[in-house]
Amino acid sequence: MSQDESSNSFAGQVACEICLSQVPHTEAQSMEGADYVLYFCGLDCYDQWYREGDEGDQETTSD
Repeated sequence: MSQDESSNSFAGQVACEICLSQVPHTEAQSMEGADYVLYFCGLDCYDQWYREGDEGDQETTSD
């Protein structure tokens, strides 16, 4: 193993946006935007993120 590989133990992995668990990049679900990409470990975390976004939108439009 090279020094670069050993210094980055999470090479090829990303953190779930909700639960922060490390997920292999190839297995992660992603939500891509124009300037960013969010990663989720599965549909449960994605659904939670999506619901929280909807709640925030409703609060700002109710003013």
